[in-house]
Amino acid sequence: MYQEYFGLTEDPFSITPDPKYLFLSERHRNGFAHLLYGVTEGGGFLQLTGGVGTGKTLLCRKLLADLPRAVDVAFIFNPRLSPLELVAAICDELKILYPLGCNSIKEIVDFLNAFLLESHSQGRRTVVIIDEAQNLSYESLEQIRLLTNLETEKHKLLQIILVGQSELKDLLQQARLRQLAQRVTARYHLTPLSRSETRAYVLHRLRVAGLTQPLFSAGALQSLYRYSGGVPRLINILCHRGMLLAYAKDSKQITRSMVAQVYYELSGLGGGGNRQLTWAWITVALLGCTLAGLLLWNVDRLLPGFPYLSSSAVRSENPPQTEKTEEQSTTAAAKGQRLAVAAESAAAPLRPSAPEMAVPTQPEVVLKTTDAAALASAEDLLATSVQPAGESAAVAGKPGLSSMMGGENSAFTTLFGYWQRVYPLEGEKRSACDRAEEVGLSCIYGRGSWQSLAYYDRPAVLELIMDDGQRYNVVATALTEDVVTLDLNGRRFEFSRKEIERLWSGSYIILWRPPKLSSDRLSIGQVGQDVAWLISMLDRIEGIETRFDPANATFDLETQRRVMRFQRAQGLIADGVVGKQTLIQLNGSVADSTKPVLLRTGG
Repeated sequence: MYQEYFGLTEDPFSITPDPKYLFLSERHRNGFAHLLYGVTEGGGFLQLTGGVGTGKTLLCRKLLADLPRAVDVAFIFNPRLSPLELVAAICDELKILYPLGCNSIKEIVDFLNAFLLESHSQGRRTVVIIDEAQNLSYESLEQIRLLTNLETEKHKLLQIILVGQSELKDLLQQARLRQLAQRVTARYHLTPLSRSETRAYVLHRLRVAGLTQPLFSAGALQSLYRYSGGVPRLINILCHRGMLLAYAKDSKQITRSMVAQVYYELSGLGGGGNRQLTWAWITVALLGCTLAGLLLWNVDRLLPGFPYLSSSAVRSENPPQTEKTEEQSTTAAAKGQRLAVAAESAAAPLRPSAPEMAVPTQPEVVLKTTDAAALASAEDLLATSVQPAGESAAVAGKPGLSSMMGGENSAFTTLFGYWQRVYPLEGEKRSACDRAEEVGLSCIYGRGSWQSLAYYDRPAVLELIMDDGQRYNVVATALTEDVVTLDLNGRRFEFSRKEIERLWSGSYIILWRPPKLSSDRLSIGQVGQDVAWLISMLDRIEGIETRFDPANATFDLETQRRVMRFQRAQGLIADGVVGKQTLIQLNGSVADSTKPVLLRTGG
């Protein structure tokens, strides 16, 4: 209905699971990695749980879309089946023929076993995914456990992935299911999205549907998180109804008040409710306002030495009635402090551009904005001080950090400086990662959280999205438990992680220095200089003396075991194959004074 009105190609907030719209938050990325582990590793059980609407089924559909060709999958959507019906359903999914009208579980299992042995001999794997597994009966769970007994002398023939709601965890903790629980080799629980992930989730789905300009106001995005709790399905429902309401009101933007109206309509709290209940809430609200007024009056009288606790500085938590109210988020005193320090920051000399630098160095000045008496939040200092490209701070009348914020070239010029490299500016059509290849570096692009950055432990380019929809690239150079340091075109500022998290889309790009190898993938059986490099790296990491012939270095079983041990220690899938992720961690595990790091001591 509203797609054409907003310029969309399709409904971006349909509750039908569509892998095209999958937003891989840090939680969903880890959940998908566990599913992928179940496909690539040995047999047994894998457990994926999560609350209602957190995206479990969508992850399963994503897995089905990305399956390796050598994997056969049986996906059971309705587990409310008897043991016989469940085994038959698995055979139907795998297209295994068995006698029509067969009522013997043993006979059907024999056909299944023959199929699994034939598949195994051809190097294929078989996986059974059971969705809504919390609805499985005890008898069906026992039958599934018995299916994992189908094996050869060395390998399990069947991998079973149980996907279900939180009740599945309680179900498998029952004493009578302890044999099954002991066979669960990996468990992961999906949780709702964070505030910043909710914002990035909405923007992601709109972009996939073909919309690039801002559609939800900053206040609307905050209300979406507040009312949905970060549950993707509830976010979709609220967004869909919000867009319908905006369409009906002939508005091109969904506001905070629209989201609130939709929420109260869906929850049954608004319109047509019980009149006595309505007046009861009004009475409670009036009493609350009276008590709040008395409290604020006493605060002003008793705490004159704490201006930030006075009534003039208290911000109402009630939803604003208009979008204009959302912009009035700071007091005049806070704004004055923000502009004073921002002006001082802008007056400081900036680092020369890349062509003028012989060898770039890391900046020494760090301006802190995290002290209690410091200034405004990152939102105030960045979002309201930054002007769109082409408009100077002087023209806008807001001296601040606008001249320090830039796009891709500006951020990569800064990032290259930390790697002691000059960013090549020639060639407008080349991507930043293409330019990195020219100077011996390589890019890693991802979407995640602070944990992702801490894992790689290297400076990163982050994408910030302001409330007006403007996008800027900044460089994160240091990270502690509470603080992130951003380099804005040569000047470093410290911000609270929570403040930056609200603006960060979750996208990041980091650089690393890949080893000079003839192949980007090493596995058992390979011989030569690449393997010699691998063994020498493992020796250095393990602290042992190298004792092998570099000219005849072989990737043998012992080397594979060492690689798998290293992969497990780094939280990687222990497949014994040295791919890009393993190379990155190998490279980062060896001391290198020329490699910039992100984490600081004590962080």
